[in-house]
Amino acid sequence: MVQLAPHIFQLLYEQGVHHAFGIPGDFALTLYDALADSQIQPIVMTHEPAVGFAADAYARIRGLGLAVITYSVGGLNMVNATAGAYAEKSPLVVLSGSPGVRERREKDLLHHKVKTFDTQRRVYEEVTLDAVTLDDPKTADAQIHHAINYALTFKRPVYLEIPRDMVYAEIEETEQPPTPLKQTKPQALAEVLAETTQMLKAATSPVILVGVEVQRFGLQETVVALAERLGVPVCSTLLGKSAFPEAHPQYVGIYNGETGDLRVRDLVEKSDCLLMVGAFMTDINLGLFTAHLDPSRTIYATSERIAIKYHQYGDVLFEDFVKQLAQSSLPHHDPAKIVPMQPRVAPSVGAISMSGLLYELNQFIDRETLLVTDVGDPLFSANDIKMQEGSSFLCPAYYASMGFAVPGAIGAQLATPFSRAIALVGDGAFQMTGMELVTAKRLGLNPIVILIDNGCYASLRAMAHQQSNLVNISSLDYAKLAEVLGGQGFTIKTSEELRKALQVARESDAFSILDVHLSPDDVSPTLTRLSGLFAQTLKG
Repeated sequence: MVQLAPHIFQLLYEQGVHHAFGIPGDFALTLYDALADSQIQPIVMTHEPAVGFAADAYARIRGLGLAVITYSVGGLNMVNATAGAYAEKSPLVVLSGSPGVRERREKDLLHHKVKTFDTQRRVYEEVTLDAVTLDDPKTADAQIHHAINYALTFKRPVYLEIPRDMVYAEIEETEQPPTPLKQTKPQALAEVLAETTQMLKAATSPVILVGVEVQRFGLQETVVALAERLGVPVCSTLLGKSAFPEAHPQYVGIYNGETGDLRVRDLVEKSDCLLMVGAFMTDINLGLFTAHLDPSRTIYATSERIAIKYHQYGDVLFEDFVKQLAQSSLPHHDPAKIVPMQPRVAPSVGAISMSGLLYELNQFIDRETLLVTDVGDPLFSANDIKMQEGSSFLCPAYYASMGFAVPGAIGAQLATPFSRAIALVGDGAFQMTGMELVTAKRLGLNPIVILIDNGCYASLRAMAHQQSNLVNISSLDYAKLAEVLGGQGFTIKTSEELRKALQVARESDAFSILDVHLSPDDVSPTLTRLSGLFAQTLKG
């Protein structure tokens, strides 16, 4: 027999979860007592959306993340961040306190209750892969293992609700480990490998397109080995940026349809064999669906399906396919002909520009840098930022919820304490979750926040092609705000000021806000092209 909540925390700690993000509430106080007695460090934050973003970023790096919240006012406040984790395949465990089993029977009108006592769990059924209330000591352990197994297998969030009178309940441990949720059938694997290698051997201009699942399933080194054996160009999607190391001589950049680098677009779309590994075919990844990919020339492999041309293969695990393919007999092309990634940026002369900002950032980034971007032009600008290490970039490029970067940088820096986190964020997104820097101060973390200060939601303004007041936001002195919150601030108007501020921030033990003043019309190359394409879609 074991106690319910301590058992959960021990299982998660064994899976590499060493931090839990959350905010205590009265229905979760006993749960927090158990957390405090565990080996997992509680990270108390200021607001549940930021809790979800931080735990999501942590999960993307460590392979599993944990958020501990209270009932309804906490749990429902974090639904949006959990939805983003689901959409982008981040294995997050949401652990919520709730009214006790006995008080649910005896007291109907408890505070925080919405419609029924099960309302929060039912809401989470829509944004997680598995959502259960642990109210039965006989079945609780099986439900716990089932949920964790789902999170680890499918890389998506799960939800466990613990009534407060069940936190220390004695539960029966299951005697047998859970059955694998998915297994590879050898014959199916042999068939898919045979067709894949045959197609690669017949190709004259193969290209590999790497997606985010390569990082989620820990296949980075395997895919590098595969690419080097083939000797072919490698690009990534925006969501999968840095899943393949961008300093590698075979890496050519991000494929983003018509909105990205046209050289990369041509390489991909003219390829006679496009090997897509772990890539989501979303609208943002495909430049508002401006991609032109011929299914008859593609090999498409994700955790959800594997398809070659028009044939689909079931009963083959994504990771098994990638690992076995990397060990197969493959043709080798001449990698010397590949032109590596070339960011479309140039240094600024005089006043800082978006191009100059990206140029200086490219000079500053090193192998210890971990970059977290928010939605909008900070995200689109990633097409022209070159990371120096694999799995060193995080963004919400599919779900696209604002406010991710600052709390995401906190979660990322706790997940990788030897890396330096940089948050690239617009002023609009910063105003949503930027106060979370007080948490960074309390924890002794020193993220560098590069804030694009243009007084508006620039991506909306660019796509709307109008001077609408609806996209304007209030201006703040962000450099002074940094000092008020306990960090250091810099007002940036020239490239030289940016360069100096980055060097000072690098040496500092405190967080920094670099308030970079840009014109609302000064946007990245990708957003410039994206806004033009978006305008065409509005015209029909």
